[in-house]
Amino acid sequence: MILGLLPGTEQLRQFELGGDPAAGYVYVFALSVVQLTTGFLTIGLVRPWGERLVGRRVPLAPVLLVATLGGLAVTWLFTIAMTTQVLAGHRPDAGLVSGIPLAIMVACYVPILAWGPLELVATAGYWMRRAAYRGADQGIGSADRA
Repeated sequence: MILGLLPGTEQLRQFELGGDPAAGYVYVFALSVVQLTTGFLTIGLVRPWGERLVGRRVPLAPVLLVATLGGLAVTWLFTIAMTTQVLAGHRPDAGLVSGIPLAIMVACYVPILAWGPLELVATAGYWMRRAAYRGADQGIGSADRA
């Protein structure tokens, strides 16, 4: 949309870029880098490579702290605040997009509503998996963990 490739989004593009198109493009690019980086780190919560860095086990507490705060922040920003704003009639596109382009935009953005809650679920799974490893390392049997 920012490049004007989606028909019906020209007004939104002009509105978003405002008086300084270069700043708008830099902002969108930077936002994309942040989103991809945090998404990649979220995947690390459910993949084995998220438990080791350069052959060493990643400390549990910092991962849990950052992942929990990140999950809460994303839940607040997208699942709660954005939904509340849309229900109150404040659209992110300022009402400039309609029809099929609006349907495409909504379809692209709806999954972001689940990102925060799913990150919190992944964080809980990471904690439980790491706690199980810690119990196994200390010689605790499966009956003792139940």
